[in-house]
Amino acid sequence: MALFFALSPAAEAQFWKRKTAAPEAGGYEQALLAYRNQDYAAAERLLTPLAKQNHPQAIAQLAYMYEFGIGVRKDPAEAVKLYRRLMALYLEKAKLGDAEAQYQVGQLHYAGKGVPENVPEAMQWYAQAGAQGHLHSQYKLALLYDSGEKAPRDPTAAVHWYTLAAEQGHVNSQMFLAIKYYRGRDVAQDYAKAAEWFGKAASAGNAYSQSALGFMYAAGQGVKEDKQQALTWYRKGAEQGDKDSQYDLGMKLLKGDGVPRSVSEAAHWFGQSAAQGQMAAQFELAQLYAKGDGVKRDPVLAYAWYNVAIMSGHYPASKPRDALAKTMNADEIAEAEQLSAMWKFGQSIVRE
Repeated sequence: MALFFALSPAAEAQFWKRKTAAPEAGGYEQALLAYRNQDYAAAERLLTPLAKQNHPQAIAQLAYMYEFGIGVRKDPAEAVKLYRRLMALYLEKAKLGDAEAQYQVGQLHYAGKGVPENVPEAMQWYAQAGAQGHLHSQYKLALLYDSGEKAPRDPTAAVHWYTLAAEQGHVNSQMFLAIKYYRGRDVAQDYAKAAEWFGKAASAGNAYSQSALGFMYAAGQGVKEDKQQALTWYRKGAEQGDKDSQYDLGMKLLKGDGVPRSVSEAAHWFGQSAAQGQMAAQFELAQLYAKGDGVKRDPVLAYAWYNVAIMSGHYPASKPRDALAKTMNADEIAEAEQLSAMWKFGQSIVRE
């Protein structure tokens, strides 16, 4: 749940860029810092006079605190009163054509804050703001039309709003648009356009897009095949924690495909990916432990990772696991079974 209902992502990002500056005494920024530091009493003390002066973010934050009883007595009625005040403030500006206010009115209708939930009404306000270039309204509309969960699915409208937001540099919109062009979903399949949008999102640091772009360079889809570019993007994604990039980079290193072969580094990336549940990486890591290739041979860890890979859906791992079991004693198998049973997503497997 968002920290501040009425604070747009852009507004909050702008604030945190200047968060190291000394806040004005009694100001909203000081209240925000107090809230972030979980000093709710100070936050309420600072927000209350600002709310009385019709500071919209202060009203929104107080409403949120009363709604959920965060640092104050839970008071749904008071929260509704504050949300209604907030609606009145934004609605006045929205009717004058203020795009941010239109977005916020849409948000209130969408979430049912101070008014009954009304998604069609919210979408009308998002559309007015989006037509003026309001980035988050465009993205919100794209998601609603794309998912079809709270509004009738409209693929054409979804692509339209994704494109407008993507052209303004909205990274998630660029990624989702690229996926559509890659898969040919709601648009004609176009690898070149997919690569273009993945490239923009990847350059902005989107890990999924970095992985996808690496794959496209490796396969020569929409771009000229380029192993070095593939490795570059796989590594960028891997370093950001993308499990598929980590696996793909590991495979390149294992095979020496476009890069000097390094099984130990491959094992490192397989380990990172395997911990995140990537079943192919779990299998490859098991193979390395079984052979002692790039890592110290450890049948127990190999068996455990084979088991985890099977639990993740990599069923062919059962054959090498069963073959390995024939070389292990009962205590080793019991330990491996226990290690795999205790494995949790996000964790590696370590023997004591």
